[in-house]
Amino acid sequence: MKLRQLKNFLIIAETGSLMKAAMHLGVAQPALSRDLRLLEEELSTRLFHRDGRGVSLTRDGAAFQAAIAPHVAGLDLAKQALLGRRAGHGGSIRLGWTGTISIPLATPIISAFTQRFPEVELHARGGSSLQIAEWVARDEIDIGIFNSERPASGALVETLTLTRLFHVARAESAMAPTIAFREAAAVPLFVHSRQNALGRIVAACARDHDVPLKIYAEVDDFLAVRPMIEEGRAAAIVPRSLLSGGDPARLAVRRVTDPDMTLYFHLAVSKIKRSSPIVLSLADTIRSEVRRAIQAGEFDGELPA
Repeated sequence: MKLRQLKNFLIIAETGSLMKAAMHLGVAQPALSRDLRLLEEELSTRLFHRDGRGVSLTRDGAAFQAAIAPHVAGLDLAKQALLGRRAGHGGSIRLGWTGTISIPLATPIISAFTQRFPEVELHARGGSSLQIAEWVARDEIDIGIFNSERPASGALVETLTLTRLFHVARAESAMAPTIAFREAAAVPLFVHSRQNALGRIVAACARDHDVPLKIYAEVDDFLAVRPMIEEGRAAAIVPRSLLSGGDPARLAVRRVTDPDMTLYFHLAVSKIKRSSPIVLSLADTIRSEVRRAIQAGEFDGELPA
């Protein structure tokens, strides 16, 4: 029984899909299936039920997951701590991210990484999606998390998660849970600039569906305009991740439909640093914290299919 097989088993259990697990691990699905089959043969039991929608744990599989999960996590922590000590004093890593990810997840990501690598200085900076992509390309940062209107492509960029967009306005009584884009665009809106994926998504949707936008102001900082939204001056179309904090009762949050609007969160690694153990460990920390937050209901996202 190999540690790789145990880690693969846990990822399959978390994602509920061999295809999603293979994408997360960066391996071919047949190789992952073969590893799982060998593990089941060694344990003389089936670990998963398989159907057209994915996989689910059998009774033995659930018991095995509960038994090994803390031990595998402990081994990972020990490995990361050793790497952190090897990094030595004065080691540093540079992270860039947009507010859509830093506002809800800065605390768990930074806490998890600094706990595992106390001797490594973490420098985090915010920016627009276009800025962060450029910083990664120029090696001004080691890892970037940014948004896009489409899934990731390329060896150094991956889709972390995706989320739907919502119309956010002053709370009123008896409001439907959804709102058509045409209706959402008919009221004054705070919109993001074209440097921000949110601005490009809204502008492209308006153009493609021949819907005029009533722009109240172009502002990239949602937190700065939230008080004005609560006062009823204008609304916005944003992901739920930007709504962390504040009084949720003051806002009406309705999913935009006709069409649905999707925002993608991407993780990119500097080409120069892609073999650095510390950089790869920060990337793993980000992935695990995003996945944990989604499963715990702390972050409104979906794992990519």
